[in-house]
Amino acid sequence: MKTPLLSILSFMALSCTQKNEKKFGQVSDYPAIKDSALFIRNLRQTFDLVIHESPEQQEGEKITAFKKVKINGSDQDYYFIEYDWKTGPTSGYPWKNQIILTSDGKLVKTLFAQRYEFIKIFPKQNPFLLATLVTGHGNGGHEIYKITADSLVNIYDGNVKTYDTDEDNKVYEPHELQLKIKDDNNDGFNDIAFTGKLVLIQGRTPDGFWYDNTTIDGRKINYSVDNPYKKIPVEYIFL
Repeated sequence: MKTPLLSILSFMALSCTQKNEKKFGQVSDYPAIKDSALFIRNLRQTFDLVIHESPEQQEGEKITAFKKVKINGSDQDYYFIEYDWKTGPTSGYPWKNQIILTSDGKLVKTLFAQRYEFIKIFPKQNPFLLATLVTGHGNGGHEIYKITADSLVNIYDGNVKTYDTDEDNKVYEPHELQLKIKDDNNDGFNDIAFTGKLVLIQGRTPDGFWYDNTTIDGRKINYSVDNPYKKIPVEYIFL
């Protein structure tokens, strides 16, 4: 009996995937980390984490989270590890990784978030993973993750800046807009909103021209973060 070529190729692809799938064996240390230096070294080697090495980085690096979590979309347990190496070039900011692993140490996802939080959107379901992604220049936004088909998937496609410390002509107050979970349209389902203030640190003419200062009653006024031109309440709602 002849075996179809497609079946052979599918088997070969599956075999290669299984053979090359890496596992982080030190999840067995949970909940304690017996040797931090060895833990970090093996974590970096297992998942090919690329960082900018320096004496300051080597002195300051640490594991800031090692916990077992549940994530929306699955009832399985996952390991959540945050590795913070503290310093590096601006292009590598925020100089930390969040690594999500299966219960047997297989990689699900590596994130590069400045901040993370497990948030309840639906009361009777497992939490979602909120990640605040920020560049070294102070621009950023949010992603919200759940488990779909054994993968960690971003379900939030807001495409809106929700973090801003970049003092070009405006910033946010607070710098990271506050997350609110509420039923905004009264349909019985919670919605996501980011709220705060847009702080204009330059003046702006009706035709869109930005300026740093103006003169009012003979007195020169310079605009800045400490003396803004205007503060505008903002709320971005995603139903």
